[in-house]
Amino acid sequence: MAGYRVRIWFDADGIGVGQPARDNGVLELPVIPQPGMELADDTGRVAMVRRVVLLASPDPEGAVAVVVCAPG
Repeated sequence: MAGYRVRIWFDADGIGVGQPARDNGVLELPVIPQPGMELADDTGRVAMVRRVVLLASPDPEGAVAVVVCAPG
């Protein structure tokens, strides 16, 4: 199955609050996530997609989008 490589950032305390988001690396997903969708972070906690930024060209690891997630 072909998919999209997306870079996932997780902001544990919410966007614009406290500590900055941390880079969770690149995942290959069947679709590019949209705000409101849920994803599990690297520790298994469920997070809500808050922002999606499509990149003009793939990054060095092949990601075509950056997805910022925060606790649901």
